[in-house]
Amino acid sequence: MWCTFQGEKPFQVTHGGPLYAQGNYTGCSTPAPDQCRVQVDLQEYVRDGYWRAVKHNDSGWTRCSGRYTTPGLTCVHDGERGTYNTEVTLQVEYNGRFSEPGIADTGSTVIDC
Repeated sequence: MWCTFQGEKPFQVTHGGPLYAQGNYTGCSTPAPDQCRVQVDLQEYVRDGYWRAVKHNDSGWTRCSGRYTTPGLTCVHDGERGTYNTEVTLQVEYNGRFSEPGIADTGSTVIDC
C-alpha cells in the first residue's frame, strides 16, 4: 500500500505577500491505504547545512487526498534575503500497520522575507 505526495517550492500568492509551503497527493495504490498523515513544513536555511521549520501544517490521520498549505510567513522586507524550502513527510496506515515516514525536500527559494 502506498501514496505519493508532492511538495512545491515556497511561493507568494501576491508580490510582497506572505510566503507559503504547499503539497498535494498525486496518487495512491489500489486498494488505497486506510488513512494517511502528511506534514508540510516551510523551512528556513540557518547555516552550515541546518534548516529550521518556521511554519507547519499537519493533516492528522485522514483520507489520503487533498492539498495542504502552511500558514503564511509574513515577510518583513528588510533587505535581508533568506533561503527557504518545503519539506514534506508522509506516512500511511493499512489494516493497523504503519509505514515508516517518507521525507522529501523541494528545491530552495531565495527571497527577501
